[in-house]
Amino acid sequence: MRKVSSKAQLALSSLNHFTVDAYTSMLTPLWPAIMTIFSLSQGTTAFIAASLGVIVVFIQPIGAILGIKFGEKRMQVISILLSAIFMPLIGVTNSLLLLIIFLILGRIGNGFFHPNAAAFVGKMGFKREHTAMSLFSIGGSLGGAIMPVIIVWYVELFGFHSMYLLTLFGLIVAIVSILYLPTFKESADHVEQIPGFGLKDSLSVKGVKGLVSVIVLRSLALMMFSNLLPLYLKQMGQSLVWGGYFLTLSTLAGTVGNYLGAILSDKIGPKNVNVLSIFSALPFALVLVLTRNIYIMLVMYIMMVFFAFFTMASNVSYMQEFLPHRKGIASSLGMGISWGMASLIFVGISSTINSIGLHSVLFIGVFSLLASAITALRLPKTKKVK
Repeated sequence: MRKVSSKAQLALSSLNHFTVDAYTSMLTPLWPAIMTIFSLSQGTTAFIAASLGVIVVFIQPIGAILGIKFGEKRMQVISILLSAIFMPLIGVTNSLLLLIIFLILGRIGNGFFHPNAAAFVGKMGFKREHTAMSLFSIGGSLGGAIMPVIIVWYVELFGFHSMYLLTLFGLIVAIVSILYLPTFKESADHVEQIPGFGLKDSLSVKGVKGLVSVIVLRSLALMMFSNLLPLYLKQMGQSLVWGGYFLTLSTLAGTVGNYLGAILSDKIGPKNVNVLSIFSALPFALVLVLTRNIYIMLVMYIMMVFFAFFTMASNVSYMQEFLPHRKGIASSLGMGISWGMASLIFVGISSTINSIGLHSVLFIGVFSLLASAITALRLPKTKKVK
């Protein structure tokens, strides 16, 4: 390994985050093309998308265990290779079974990456650790935002079957990571557990179940819209490119909303931010499913995601305020576990698409957002533990 500065290492870890999330996000705008190529129904397509979401969430604990055993650097490289190799390979197969295998392996790469890369950045020893972690997070957000519009234009210009050429970028990033990222000593992986609540006891703490419910319902709505809108746009007769526009512009807006929401949370409190965020997003979601004007839909979706993302980061800190002595469990409840529950519900909802129609299912997303907003009104206020 060659010596580089800590800032350069952080930049490279952020690039790794950009790379993994970029390969993952190339899939969502391509669902309409996949549905056509493999003669899938809307319900089956949505079911596969929802099931992949469940896999990526629940594979994370396994990735964390492997990181402790083999090191976070190795797991980052493995994650990049899995994502970079198998996600682009979906363009070269006409077998549905192989497609699903490639998708699962690619999404496993995403699930392995996040717990290990976050732990890796935390071990770098920056004085401003929250700033360092936010820069790392922005890398992933930019990858997720930029790729949807790039991939739809790429497919339009070069064809679905030439996607394998995109593997090259990931291979280069993996090689650079092998050369320049440090390998932390084994002793750095032994983290002492702070006495406190267990998972079962944590759920019994006042406010925890309520906040979990808010996050699950909001996450469910966002999952449904991001995965089903490209299919809905295809149903409306729009080209593949429009799905890329929707996903890229909304994710960029959500990145800004996430940052602004964190600032607001420090000023007016996380409960108020939840209420403001979800009630503000709700009317835009409703107009989105009521109109068929593509330009109005685009503006409504951008605004909905912008407001809905206000609580994306701040709710993790909010959960930690409920569980000040169990921050690890608090983070798991605020992210992985809640998102996993939302993914499982989405799997069930996806099975209704063929019978009640895609447009009707999108209304379920609106009602999920409404239920989240009402639940947010019942959240308790907290005081930060110093």
